Amino acid sequence: MIKVISFAFKKGPPGGVDHVFDCRVLWNPHHNPKLRDLTGLDERVQVAVMRDFKVLTIIQDALAVAGSGKTIAFGCYGGKHRSVVVAEQVAEALEKSGHKVTVIHRELGSGRTTV
Repeated sequence: MIKVISFAFKKGPPGGVDHVFDCRVLWNPHHNPKLRDLTGLDERVQVAVMRDFKVLTIIQDALAVAGSGKTIAFGCYGGKHRSVVVAEQVAEALEKSGHKVTVIHRELGSGRTTV
């Protein structure tokens, strides 16, 4: 099982993680009034964040260190947009490669587990 967490740096990183990735370098949907009230679980936000060429490097770096029993976390300022998108993308890639994954979006109060 691999645990993937999204969080807000303004509230501090979660404890007990093996790797933390900083998504604050990515374009911030909060600056677009049409996206501000949405989250990284919304397709419009996902498309917008994935347009930033830097996102692929973060995803590739995360996939390179992810492994069974590991916890990887993705943070952005508010924990609502960028970190959620990247966490979902990484979790999806891990699931497609056969890993069981638990996803926790700390600031959204939601998550899921691959069975």
